[in-house]
Amino acid sequence: MARTRCRPLFRRTDGRSTNLQYRTLSARNSGTDEQRHRRRIGGETRAQVGNNMGKTEVRLCAIERYSKTVKTFRVQWLIPFFISCTIIVHVGDAQMKAERSYPSIFQAWNGIENRPDVDELHRLAQHDLAFAHPYTLLKIAWNISEEQPYSGLAIALSPSQLNTARQRKQQLLSLNPNLLLLVEIRCRDARYVSRQNEADVENWWEVGYFPPDSPYWLKDNNGRPVIGWGEDTNGNGKIDENDKVLSSLIDFTNPEMQNLMVNQAVALNASGLFDGIMLDWWNEDYATSPINVDDWSATILTPEAELEARLAILHKIREQVDNDFLILVNANTRQIPKSAPSVNGLFMECYKQEYDKGYNLNQILQMEKTLLWAEQHLREPRINCLEGWRVVTDYRGDLNIRIAERNSPENLQWMRMITALSLTHSDGYVLFGDDNAIPAPDHLHNWYDFWDADLGQPIQKKAVQYQGVAGLFIREFENGWVVYNRSGATRTVTFDASVIGVDNGKQHSRYEIPDFDGEIFLKTATD
Repeated sequence: MARTRCRPLFRRTDGRSTNLQYRTLSARNSGTDEQRHRRRIGGETRAQVGNNMGKTEVRLCAIERYSKTVKTFRVQWLIPFFISCTIIVHVGDAQMKAERSYPSIFQAWNGIENRPDVDELHRLAQHDLAFAHPYTLLKIAWNISEEQPYSGLAIALSPSQLNTARQRKQQLLSLNPNLLLLVEIRCRDARYVSRQNEADVENWWEVGYFPPDSPYWLKDNNGRPVIGWGEDTNGNGKIDENDKVLSSLIDFTNPEMQNLMVNQAVALNASGLFDGIMLDWWNEDYATSPINVDDWSATILTPEAELEARLAILHKIREQVDNDFLILVNANTRQIPKSAPSVNGLFMECYKQEYDKGYNLNQILQMEKTLLWAEQHLREPRINCLEGWRVVTDYRGDLNIRIAERNSPENLQWMRMITALSLTHSDGYVLFGDDNAIPAPDHLHNWYDFWDADLGQPIQKKAVQYQGVAGLFIREFENGWVVYNRSGATRTVTFDASVIGVDNGKQHSRYEIPDFDGEIFLKTATD
């Protein structure tokens, strides 16, 4: 039997090296189901809480120590930029059921910007969940033609691109067998092109989502389409008709428009290519407003009409797709109890008002509250996705500036905190990306070394808070612990044996965690 062993030394992109074992794309799990089960039930953790010079100290004692496990994978799955390896091939590995390891990162529409030497396919496969247009994911579009160029009216995928899509999906799953692919179905807004501007498009497919005179567009009192979303492409600090990336509101109370959405979901389900759909701008509390007005109460539809339409859309889709077909909705940090029986996950796009500042405590508490609610009340399987936004210094920064700003000490701390919040409060997915306010496309992000840590599966319940330490959370995983601190002060965490801090790469039994920060600690291997 041919064997290849991964060397434990990992060279970080910041120049430091550690003895951490980081995961490659397809080397995320190790051991048989029985071994993983034994690891889960064999560990017992107790905590002692005391005070140390005004700082709270949490002492953890793990009864079981985990032996070093060698990750196994096919030769063709190796990604050179991750880690230097000598190869191990085990007969029957392909048949072993994959089990997702944490942290689990997702992609919202747009991807990684700081790995230019890695091709697009591998960058996508670094995530465990992604949602976007079907062409972005699998290079397959809706079935449009020069005779019918409007993708909003298409209810089938392009048959000429099916083979390409199947091959690409096989490639992605060979790199990451846990990857879930969801297609966004437009329901709240979409690209609008007037009849006059349609005549000037260079290619026939560059028209709007619906025909310009379609009854599916929501109109204002003067019968004009209403701008519902846009990018500040000219960088003047506002979104208006002078920007190049604009969407107009859709009348999703129209039953015929709802049926188009349902038919698109049915087509995606029947294709076998995608795991579900994503619906943006979801809420149960208020009606939709145009974005280019100061008075957000200036809605066109009533809240009652919108809620009735939203629930009708969910019910119609659920009636016609498989039970395991996933529905993810963007509710930001709001709870959606009426939609919950039909929805598998929240995309928690955590908005903040000022792009050059971070989150305040009340916003963070709301993240926790909604995330825990979603973990308890949504339809199973649950796929909750928490996204935090970075602090922006240069509003119009180019690619190099964006990458550098994401790696600032301030933003690295926010990234660790958001990641740790997700890991301690959910079994879901996490992302830390750009603030939507800037002119660049939304949700672009860096890939962080912090996310390469291999925690395995959680073996402790969520949101465990220790005696007398309000706002300090610790959760144990198969291969380590995650600490999340928003307690208002720096806290000292002490373990009964040395653990490795992923952020600093050092091995100690005692660590300090600043307020609004988080850390991953990996258990040390024993021979």
